[in-house]
Amino acid sequence: MKTFFPTLLLTSLLALAPLRAADPVPAVPPPAPPAAQEMATLDHFLDLTNDDLDQMQRVIARIRAMSPAERAALRGEIDKFRQLPDTQRRSLRLGWGASHPELQDAWRQMMQAATPERRAEIQAQLQALPPEKKTAFRRRLVDEFNRPPAKK
Repeated sequence: MKTFFPTLLLTSLLALAPLRAADPVPAVPPPAPPAAQEMATLDHFLDLTNDDLDQMQRVIARIRAMSPAERAALRGEIDKFRQLPDTQRRSLRLGWGASHPELQDAWRQMMQAATPERRAEIQAQLQALPPEKKTAFRRRLVDEFNRPPAKK
C-alpha cells in the first residue's frame, strides 16, 4: 500500500505531461539567432588579413552596385559553376578557364624562362584583363615564346 500512492501519483503526472517523443524532429536545425550568426561572422573576420578584408569590401561594393537583374544573373552563374566537375572548377578558380593542359604547361615553361622583371610585367598585364580575355592573352604570349627566332 505504501508504494501504491507514489506510483499512482507518478502515473498521473506522467499522463498529464505531453509526450516529447511524439513531436516530429525537424529535418533542418532551426536557424541560429542573429546574435549567434553575427558572432560567428565576427569570429571569421578576425582571422582574415587586411588584404582579405579589403577585397571583401570591394566585392560588397560591387554587389551593392548591381541591379536585381544583375544579381539574379550572377546567382545563375554561381549555380552553373557549382554544377561543374571539380577539375573544371579548380581550373576556373586558377584563372585558366577551359584552357588545355598543353597551354598551361607551355605557360609554365615560358614563365620559368622569363626574368623576374618580365614575369612581373606579364602578371600585371594579366591582372588588368577581364577573365574572358586572359586565355587569349596567354595563348598569344606562349605562341610568341614558342616561335623560332627570325633569321636575318
